Amino acid sequence: MNFWYTIGKSFFSNYTWRRPSRGKVVYLTFDDGPHPEITPWVMDQLESVGARGTFFAVGENAERYPGVIEGLISRGHQVGNHTHRHVKGWKTSAENYNEEVSECYKHIPNTGLFRPPYGQINFKAVPQISSKNEIIMWDVLTKDYLPRLNTRLAQRRIRRLTTRGSIIVFHDSEKAKKNLIVLLPKYLDFLVKNGYKMEIL
Repeated sequence: MNFWYTIGKSFFSNYTWRRPSRGKVVYLTFDDGPHPEITPWVMDQLESVGARGTFFAVGENAERYPGVIEGLISRGHQVGNHTHRHVKGWKTSAENYNEEVSECYKHIPNTGLFRPPYGQINFKAVPQISSKNEIIMWDVLTKDYLPRLNTRLAQRRIRRLTTRGSIIVFHDSEKAKKNLIVLLPKYLDFLVKNGYKMEIL
């Protein structure tokens, strides 16, 4: 059983935790970028297997690296909103949280896809955010951001949790780089061998 997916879906059913099944399709997502080196590397990895991904960008990073955002769009990937400064919703007022979302959209296309950093959203801000955005969560968290992650066990866990419609979270950031470069190519190989298509949200 996917414990966190079951709990999240039960208590926050208005968020998207997994896409309804349309065959063997999964959705690879990448948080905290864009990064001038890591994000292009991720794009190359995806495109080597005919995959596309959804990148939840931090606004201040998008402002710093607009060329990477342009590259994502031109290469057929999707961009979503991850607030302007990667703020924690439980420690930010609703007014400031909504401003963070709006500020981020000044530097990325408004695709109507929002993911709260840390999975923490300001609940008072939800009505305004959800009126214009689909709130995207996940059912498979790779935990690639952990400095002492056992990548062999992590690979086994994320493969076991993967199912039709899964939304998988990686991070295209410096913090996750060491684990990402190990996990992502092997996971892509697993998806291809098991007949999964990798599409944008």
